[in-house]
Formats: sequence, C-alpha cells, structure tokens
Amino acid sequence: GKNANSMNLPPDKMKVLCQYDNEKKWELVCDQERFQVKNPPSAYLLKLKSYLDQGGVSRKPCSDWTNHIGWAQEFLNEENCGLDVLVDYLSFAQCAVTYDMDSLDNGTALDKSVEDLTRSVSNSPTHGATRATRALTPRKALRNSRLVGQKDDVHLCIMCLRAIMNYQSGFNLVMAHPCCVNEITLSLNNRSPRTKALVLELLAAVCLVRGGHDIILSAFDNFKEVCGEKSRFEKLMEYFCNEDSNIDFMVACMQFINIVVHSVENMNFRVHLQYEFTHHGLDDYLERLKFTESDRLQVQIQAYLDNLFDVGALLEDAETKNALLEHMEELQEHNTQVIVHTGDNTHSRNKMPIQTKHRLPLLNWQALKPHQVAGTVFSELDDEHVLGELNMDAFEEQFKTKAQTAPVDVGTLRAKVSRKTSSKVSLLEPNRAKNLAITLRKGGMTASDICNAIETYNQEALSLDFLELLERFIPSEYEVKLIQNYERDGRPLDELPEEDRFMVRFSKIPRLAMRISTLTFMGNFPESIQLIQPQLNAIITASMSIKSSGKLKKILEIILAFGNYMNSSKRGAVYGFRLQSLDLLLDTKSTDRNQTLLHFIVNTIQEKYPDLQAFYHELHFMEKAALVSLDSVLQDVHALERGMELTQKEFALQEDRPVLQEFLARNKELLDSVIKDGKTAQNVYEAVVEYFGENPKTTTPSMFFPVFVRFIKAYKQAEQENEQRKKEVLQMTAMPKMPQMDLIAELKKRQVTPLVREGKDGAIEDIITALKAVPFTARSGKRSSRLFCDSGLSDESPT
Repeated sequence: GKNANSMNLPPDKMKVLCQYDNEKKWELVCDQERFQVKNPPSAYLLKLKSYLDQGGVSRKPCSDWTNHIGWAQEFLNEENCGLDVLVDYLSFAQCAVTYDMDSLDNGTALDKSVEDLTRSVSNSPTHGATRATRALTPRKALRNSRLVGQKDDVHLCIMCLRAIMNYQSGFNLVMAHPCCVNEITLSLNNRSPRTKALVLELLAAVCLVRGGHDIILSAFDNFKEVCGEKSRFEKLMEYFCNEDSNIDFMVACMQFINIVVHSVENMNFRVHLQYEFTHHGLDDYLERLKFTESDRLQVQIQAYLDNLFDVGALLEDAETKNALLEHMEELQEHNTQVIVHTGDNTHSRNKMPIQTKHRLPLLNWQALKPHQVAGTVFSELDDEHVLGELNMDAFEEQFKTKAQTAPVDVGTLRAKVSRKTSSKVSLLEPNRAKNLAITLRKGGMTASDICNAIETYNQEALSLDFLELLERFIPSEYEVKLIQNYERDGRPLDELPEEDRFMVRFSKIPRLAMRISTLTFMGNFPESIQLIQPQLNAIITASMSIKSSGKLKKILEIILAFGNYMNSSKRGAVYGFRLQSLDLLLDTKSTDRNQTLLHFIVNTIQEKYPDLQAFYHELHFMEKAALVSLDSVLQDVHALERGMELTQKEFALQEDRPVLQEFLARNKELLDSVIKDGKTAQNVYEAVVEYFGENPKTTTPSMFFPVFVRFIKAYKQAEQENEQRKKEVLQMTAMPKMPQMDLIAELKKRQVTPLVREGKDGAIEDIITALKAVPFTARSGKRSSRLFCDSGLSDESPT
C-alpha cells in the first residue's frame, strides 16, 4: 500500500493497478524504483546554486521529475525553496542565451569587472532585489551561454516547471510566485522552436485556469517592458510569421492566440484582445495560411476564425433584435388581457406586465410554463405582494441600462512476465496454472487447509483479497471434465503439478461458487453498510431540509419578484423559474458594474427581511448530498438484499453451520433498516425535486443539490463583499485627501489577489492533452465553459 501510494497515480489508474495480481504489482513497484532518482532534492538544489555561483563549473543538474509526490513536496518546501532556485536558474539561463544571441549579432565589448557578476538589478521590472542573475556581466554571460545553449537548459527548466505545476500544491506556488510565469513567458525569446512551442502549450493551459488569464496578460505586459516592444504580443507575432518552417511551433502559437483572445467571458474584452492581434497583422497572415498543408494547423486556424467576433455583423443583428423586441412588446400589450386557464385556481391569476421607469437589463432565467407551476413551491409564492412592500426606485437607478431609449487512458502499465516450463503433465492452461501457483504461494496455506476453510465458512482463515483471487480459479466445465477423465483413467495424482492437485481437491467442494460468494458477501457486508448509510442519510436530510425551509421559500419569492419586475414588460410575467436560473443572479450587473443583482437582493434582504439572512442554516448536508449517486447507492442496497437472500438459502441447506446463523442473526435487521432508508431517500428526493418544478427522472442529486451549494456560497460571498464595500465607503469618507496617483496606488494595494484553480493533481497535463485533442471553442453565452472547477465541486468539462 505504501509503495502504491508513492506512485502518485490518479484514482482511475490506481483502480486498474489494484486489479493486478500481487506479483505483477511487485514488478511494477520494482520498475518504478529503478527509474526514480535516489538523491534528495537538496542535492540537486545544491548543484543548481553551485552552477549559478561558479558560472557553469558544476555538472548539469538532474532533470528527472518522475519521482513520487513526496519528493516533489520536499523539493518545494520552505526549507529548500526549490521553486525560487529553479526560477533563478531559468533567469540565469535566459540571460546567458539572450546575451549569446545579442553578442553574436552585435559584437558587444566584454569589459566589466568580476565584482559585477553578483550585483543585483534592484529596479528590474520583472524581478526586484532577489534576481541577482539579471546582473550577469557580458564576460560571464558569454562563458555560460555556450554551456547553457548546448545543454538546452531553458527547455529543461520549462519541463521541470510544467511537472511542478501538475501537482496542485506546486501549481498554487507557481501562480503565487512574483515572477515565475514572467520567466516562463520570457523563454519565448529562446532560439529553439521546440522550446517556444513547449512554453506556449503551458501558457495556453494556464489561461484556462481560474485567475490564470490575468496572470498571462500580466506576464506579456512584463515581456513588453523587458524586451522593449512597442505594443504587447509584437514579438510573438514576429516569431509566428518567421518560424513558418516548424509546424509544431505554429500549431502551439495558433492555439495560444485562440485561447488568450477567446477564453475571456467579457465580450468587449475579447474584441479588444482580438484587435491587438489584428493590429499586428494576424488577419492578413491567416489569409495567407489558409492553404496550409498541415491539418493540425488548419484545425487551430479554423477554431480561431470560428470564435472570431464580427462587430459589424453583431451591430446589424442588434438592430434587427431591437425591432423584433418592439414588435413583441406591442403583441404583449395586446395579449395582456388573455387569461391562461390551467385547471388550477392559482395560473387563473393573471400577472400584468410591470412598466418600469427605466430600461432594465434582462435576467436570463429559464421560466416555468404556467402548467408546470401547479403543485410546486411557486404556486405558494406572491411576488406581487413583495413588490408592494419594496421601493424599487433605488433598484432601477442602480441597474438601469446605459442606453435609455423608450422603455485522456493516458499511458499503459507494462509488466515483464517470465515464462517457466514444467516437465510435468498439466491439466490447466499454462498461464492459468502459473497464476494459480502464484496465488497459492501468496496464500501461504495448504490445499487441504484452504478447502476446509471454505467448507466451514472460516472467515478468519481466508482474507477477502485471497477469496477474490480464489474466485478466479473456480473450475470451468471444461476443467472439471478434464479432471474427471484423468481420474477415470486411473492415473496417479502424484504425476500432476501442485496447482493441478489443488484444482482436483478444489473442484470437489459442494456448491463451490456459492460458498465463495457467501464468504465474500459476509466479509464485505460491514464496510458496505458503512459506505451506504451516510449517503442515504445525506440525501434524506438534505431533501427534507430544503423542502421544509420557509426562509428559502421566501427568498425564492423575492427573486421571482425582482425577475418579473425586470422582465415582464418585455417578456411577460412568469409564475416560476428553473432552479439553475439562480446562477444567473451573478451575471446581471448594475449600471456602474460594481455590483450584481445578487448583491442588491442580499442587501434588500438585510434591510427589509433580516430574519431571512441566515436561511442557509436551515439547509443541511448540501455538499455531501451533491456527491451521492443515488441510483448507484440504491443498486448497492439491492445487491446487499440479494446477497442476504443467497446467504439465507445457503444456511437453509446447512443449518449446522453456526457461522451463517450468527451472521444472519446479527445483520438481518440492520439490512432491513438500510433497505427502508433507501426507499425513504428515493421518495423524499423525488418529492423535493418535483416540489421545485424539476424532473426527478432526469435530475440527479449531483445536478440538484449543487445549485443550492453554489447559491449559498454566492450569497455568503455577496454578504461579505457588501460589508467590505460599506467599510471601504466609510474609510474613504474618513481618509484624508491625497494626490490622485497616491490614491490609485492605495486602491491597488487593497485589491484581492487573483483566485487560482482549486482541484486535483494532474490538471495542467489534462488541459494540455485535451487541447491537443480538441481545439478551444468559445461559447457565445455569457458564461463560457472554462476548464476550471470551483472549491472541489463539479467542474465543467472541456469545451
């Protein structure tokens, strides 16, 4: 188990590994250990530091990052500060290679003293005081550049950083590092197209991680300052146009441009980024490349063109849409007197459109049709009453629109299997006989002891792992016939190998398959109950708490009121909405873009309905219920029920077996309780899903409960941000006047650092692999499906 954990395999690969027999597992462990670096991280860090201090005298540092996660964590810990050393080394290698290029082109004189070699450039826009390597003198840079260039250390450093970023802890360190991503980006100045392609693949993956896009743009701003570009991305486009002989680099470059431009959610910003590359001649260059013979490059070019915003066409579409909306408003006014009859005295209530003073943004919720509201929570809500209690003038003023017109199975594990020949006659197929021999050696029991333990249901003598192995060797009909023929011929058993003699004795056990299944069931039963019961409890508690929450119901009523206030004059009033519409409360922004609709609603609740503020305290086990696959759990309950029935049948055939009798007496009532909870969980879940207007046949717990998890999290966040905004307003009013530049600097200090991705190890490699398989495609909706997850909850898959 310890060796398996040290392999740092993802869960799906670990599951495959666990299915191998023990001999194969051992060979894999031995193979891994042969390829692991034996020295601790400190040894390689010492070499890197020595290389920096002595100007390339030491040997080349180790590049093997195939070690287990513990080795990587030690490399990165506070004592070793491995990331800092690696970034320093990359900075050094960059300087050396850059100077080598410049000196060969310009013939710069080498006239600085040795004392200058360790002087730091304190005013570097990239590094600050710790970046001593930026102060390399020409003489030292030239001496080292030959070594660095020959060993391709820049490429090696990028590979190491990519491996570090594939660990979640390492990724967070890189994202928080003041200059690591800057140095990676500066590696685009390397002469090797192969290195440039590697850098761009990594930067593209970072773009698709939460908070990564801002970091990448900041790195290219730094690149512009360091390299003296007139405008951002100038050199990148220069390399793209001049390296047309290397397809791998061109594919990576086109992929990066597509992602850096089109992975942002703000449409205006996408157009701005798009224009930056248009300004550098990208559109004309792609026109020349449209006849490229490379399918991979053509796919990336087409992906960029598919994502392109044609602003002129959008303006024409907007004018057409406005004309249609005006026509729809006329039709809506004409139809306001029509009453919808649905058979329920509640959709007979006709909702009149609300004429607002100002044009408001639309809340793009998914409305329930009138006949879908019957029997749901929305039939009990009165949003018009809420609007009668509230003064909506402040809301209109803050949310009015600016235009106010008339209202990848990665890799395979291989094992080297040695074949051994036997001089004895065997009834079994050679590989099957070999595997049985391995199993019997691992069991450490004689054939007689094994068979006696099965016949007497001796769980203490037979471990579950061993039983699972033995189950694979239950004799087939063909093998039973071979054994019978051998015995009928009167041939001695001594002539058979040990595994064949075991199979002869094994096949004589009555109801062998049933006995092994019963033993396995009894051994797994306690653990199965421990896994199933908490999941059923989570579903039951979460479902009942949601349905019985009066505070949640009132909040939905308030949201329905705001939505109808915003939409009814254009789309008509609705009687309910789909729960996933709650996510859209964060998309609707105020006129000054400083708050969302959710922030305003939270503030309204705090002022007008303070008893609703802690509504989430009425909702229990949301996160746990969101992780439950109810269908799978119910199938597991059914499997336990079936196993208990078979055990009862086995006991009926052998009532003299106290082991079976004790098991049934101890666990029958416990299983009956779990079966009852399973039915309860199914019933209360279906009831709560239907109560909120959803379809239980198509809505799983992993879809239903996360809506509330996200809403609660967003609500709490909005509460905190509202409070913070109030504090900042108070501080600003109390703050002495200062020059405008000082005020801007003070506000920048208070900005929150970008949020980086929280999730599993291996994410960066997953993104890079996905991008190679399918080019990035931006969504036209407001919320694009980016490759990141939020707080370990469900994440959306790659677009």
